[in-house]
Amino acid sequence: MPNYTTPGVYFEFVDQAATAITAIRTDIAAFVGVAEKGPLHTPAAANSWAQFQAVFGGFLPNAYLAYAAKAFFENGGRRFYGVRVAAPVATTVTVSPMVHVQPADRSSSFVVSVEGFIAGAVVTVKQGSLRYDHLLQAVDSTSVSLIWQQPLEPAFNLTQPIEFATGAAAATGDLLDSNGHATVRVQAITPGAWGDGLAVRVVQSSPAATRTVNTPLPQPPGREASRVESVTGFRKYSLVKIFQPHSPTDLVTYRRVADIDPGSRMLIWDTPLSPTYNLAQPISLEVLEFSLSVLVKGEVQEIFSGLSLVPGHARYVEKIAGPGLSNYVQATDLHSPSAPPGNLPDPTAPNLFSGVLALANGRDGIAALTPADFTGDPGSETRQGLRALEDVEEVSMVAIPDILIQPVPPVLTVPQPRPQPDPCLPCSLPAPVAPPPAPALVEKAPTFSLTQVYLVQQALVAHAETQKNRIAILDPPIFSAPSESIGLSEIQSWKQRFDSTYAALYYPWVVVYDPLASGSRIVRAIPPSGHTAGVYANSDLTIGVHKAPANVALEWAQDVTAAIDAASQGILNPLGINCIRAFAGRGLRIYGARTVSSDPVWRYVNVRRLLMMIEEAVRDSIQWSVFEPNNFYLRQMLAVAISGFLEALWEKGALAGATPSEAFYVKCDDSNNPPSVTDLGEVIAEVGVAPSIPAEFVVFRIGRTENTLQVTE
Repeated sequence: MPNYTTPGVYFEFVDQAATAITAIRTDIAAFVGVAEKGPLHTPAAANSWAQFQAVFGGFLPNAYLAYAAKAFFENGGRRFYGVRVAAPVATTVTVSPMVHVQPADRSSSFVVSVEGFIAGAVVTVKQGSLRYDHLLQAVDSTSVSLIWQQPLEPAFNLTQPIEFATGAAAATGDLLDSNGHATVRVQAITPGAWGDGLAVRVVQSSPAATRTVNTPLPQPPGREASRVESVTGFRKYSLVKIFQPHSPTDLVTYRRVADIDPGSRMLIWDTPLSPTYNLAQPISLEVLEFSLSVLVKGEVQEIFSGLSLVPGHARYVEKIAGPGLSNYVQATDLHSPSAPPGNLPDPTAPNLFSGVLALANGRDGIAALTPADFTGDPGSETRQGLRALEDVEEVSMVAIPDILIQPVPPVLTVPQPRPQPDPCLPCSLPAPVAPPPAPALVEKAPTFSLTQVYLVQQALVAHAETQKNRIAILDPPIFSAPSESIGLSEIQSWKQRFDSTYAALYYPWVVVYDPLASGSRIVRAIPPSGHTAGVYANSDLTIGVHKAPANVALEWAQDVTAAIDAASQGILNPLGINCIRAFAGRGLRIYGARTVSSDPVWRYVNVRRLLMMIEEAVRDSIQWSVFEPNNFYLRQMLAVAISGFLEALWEKGALAGATPSEAFYVKCDDSNNPPSVTDLGEVIAEVGVAPSIPAEFVVFRIGRTENTLQVTE
């Protein structure tokens, strides 16, 4: 409080905004599943379908995550978190020939261990510089052997150890120097077979050249430096080719620039020049560097030029094309033992095709997925799968559709011929040269039992209950019986496994046009959680979280896998199973808004989500009150702030009641904060609200009263 001594009028600024409580976003979804690319076990946000594709890639025949994201954005969602999961890397090696002779037909391999290997997985087979991907047909635990779909290549020496690796891995390729040593490793930024579509073109160049001069100033007396015509294009630590034309010795040496003096146009060398050079005659100098061009499916997408293999150089390869600096690849200096410039990547190396290195051996890691990969280990300090979302506070709905993945036939794609340049156009550019792509190996999707599906969904519900700021959207599993009556019976049995106010179950699956359609399969059935989350988000953004997310026409939906009529829904709805129904002339609609809770107080999804929003908004907005003096003023400030927030919600229709006093109350005074409470440093604010209940059943009573027709609701 300022101490005023001179009479007058003074203004004091009082910041009332610090006590205001504002509603928080409730439209943000997070899904855990399998993606084409993207970081593993790391939540990544996307604000549009195009952004999702940039981060996680497109559709996969053995995954639902991209389909769920597409459905979310098509139905009005605006912010989506994805957590990509994949099987961890597992390795093994062939047993010694002294123990077991490898089969001569190369159709199988006896190995030390088969742990982590599963039928349908892609396995990288390595021996020295040989690397090939193979599809695992079966695993024989009795004989401890791996059985291949296709025999191993004849180039593998069966008498020497052969290494095998499965699980998620990034596509890689090594650039070789002129002596055949690996000098730079190029790797896709994230694991997955998508990286096999990447390639790198390497080019060596001399972008800057100059020569020594003796006028107007002579060369330095020693050979530690050279005065040149221009230092443009020369950088500190640049590798320089030094030669003297018309010299009888025809000497060519290489030095690094230790420093540059632009004022006197002086290049200082890391080691003195050879005594063979005649300093009285001009000496030619050329900068040596290389560039990397990243090709995606044969088209150049990125170019990294002026690269060096000297760590101190401003354009050291790991500084320019290292992790996080490219949208596609990352380069690593392998520190070749060859002396410069022999350590530079060689454009004519034998593993290049027309100067292009194709990345290979990327693996999706889908076949060996386990339920633990989706849920994460609760006892581990490393948060993976669902546990990776524990620190993402803004998420308000979660789902795991890929736990229901079903094996499907691989999509066969016919490679299109590369367009040829038009000879009639003088400016027509030649088609980019790229190595011929190897046939893609599609991993088989795992099949999880109903018990495994239940354990993952139960972990999803437990996650929502623990976080208390999000709701779990449950997808119904695929049942074996196609009969509708049996399907209804099974979904009822499935629902009985859950009883939570933080979860909602939707039935049946939704049929959508499949972007991967081939042949006669032009549609695909997908879990409804993506559409449901989009309806949640759209309802929250257009009306508010208090609006029941139901009776909204679904976008990007052609049909449902089971026809639900009024009689069927009359059985399912009271149990807390939200039905997706087809209405003539009204399309497909979510026609239910109930949680799976048996408590009638928490029957409706919008009530649960409204209370979650209120709790989190109040908690986040009154953090200023911590360590404030626990007195009458603090209690009044809390009561005013919370009352103002709830009154704003009542004005929007979120709370029931004709007046604010009927819609809510806030009690934070001496009656519930006696000295015994305040002495403990506590302040208690008791809040009661009357959330608006959706008009789930609208009844019109029609009858005659004397000579008039009376209608009552």
